[in-house]
Amino acid sequence: MERVDDRGRFSARLVARRWLAPGILEVRLTRPADFAFMPGQFLRIGMGGYQRDYTMVSGPDADTIDFCIALVEKGRFSSEILKAGIGTAFQLTGPHGHFIFQGPVNPAVFVATGTGVAPFVAFCRGGVEAALLLHGAGSPDRLIYRDLLEAVLHRYVPCISRLPGDHAGQGNIYPHRVSRYLEQQLRPGTYDFYLCGRRSMIRDATAIIDDRFGHSRIFIETYD
Repeated sequence: MERVDDRGRFSARLVARRWLAPGILEVRLTRPADFAFMPGQFLRIGMGGYQRDYTMVSGPDADTIDFCIALVEKGRFSSEILKAGIGTAFQLTGPHGHFIFQGPVNPAVFVATGTGVAPFVAFCRGGVEAALLLHGAGSPDRLIYRDLLEAVLHRYVPCISRLPGDHAGQGNIYPHRVSRYLEQQLRPGTYDFYLCGRRSMIRDATAIIDDRFGHSRIFIETYD
């Protein structure tokens, strides 16, 4: 049985791998019995001489450690994870990070783009329900974990800025960016905003929050 050493290092093996969307994999690893983390934290994964940081999407009581990974064309780590066979060992350190749910001080608004939804998946699996999630993606088929998020959270709004004509009016899709929703749709108030995604989204969203929701709190995790 693998164990976590006093520096937070341990080994885990590949259990399963599946496609969540074009270019996005879910990877499932074994979990040491003594490994503990808080939803929203990440692990540093080493493989083939390279290291990458990934936020866990598994719940704190899950039997495995799960990640969603956006593959990069010709990326070194992407190549390694695609060719890895079941049973392949990964070296990990952690958990790291402080992007965790701070409790219901103010109404929670989660804002994610792409695989930046990962910590919010973990929040849901850890018991968080009372939140609005704005989930930005390039197309409806890239709204990963949508079924889970819609079922658990009080409100889930997928935001697709370039919505194909055959998807117009589908479900509750908002046909603009997450920043537009914050700017034009969210009612005035004091919120706890959790932003996770690319630096450009976080920059735009933070400017809008400062302008419209000045007494709110903001928690940020950048994926670039």
